[in-house]
Amino acid sequence: MADTKTKYPTQPSLVGAKIYLRPATADDAANVEYWTLHSEPEALNCRPLLFLTPSEAAERYKSKEKSTSQQRFAVVRKDDQMLVGAVAFFNYNPLNRSAELGLLIDPEERRKGYGKEAIQLLCRYLFKFRGLNKVHAQTVDFNEAAIELLETLGFKRDGALRDHYFYDGEFHNAAIYSLLLFELDW
Repeated sequence: MADTKTKYPTQPSLVGAKIYLRPATADDAANVEYWTLHSEPEALNCRPLLFLTPSEAAERYKSKEKSTSQQRFAVVRKDDQMLVGAVAFFNYNPLNRSAELGLLIDPEERRKGYGKEAIQLLCRYLFKFRGLNKVHAQTVDFNEAAIELLETLGFKRDGALRDHYFYDGEFHNAAIYSLLLFELDW
């Protein structure tokens, strides 16, 4: 039974100053698909994309098996309970105690600090409650906003995967970033 005194439908460690993270729903998956389609999707991913309608994305999300090795969270603005993004961890490696992060913010809500706070909340959760030693992320080398965000949060550039993204008729490098537990200072 839910605690009626809790203001947000999530655990306290996932509540920040402007946003909170809660487990994603099928409706959230529909919104994420809509945002993906309006965000140069080929520049967001180094793998072939299956383009879905938002309702198809919701149905597909419902059929996915839940797992402790990956999870998508809804990024919800506290002021009005509006969904403003999604953040996830995946490629979880229990031996190396690491996981990869992914983030997508509603194109109309970008540059408001929601992505930064979402990554901070998820990283703290993964380090403190899941016992991870490392979180990592990759982005195409021309995604200046993602690179700036990762570097602002203290992620270190580990290197590049050469010609890893094919976008707009050209190959581009992937920039690989990571943050280790001992480097966390926020």
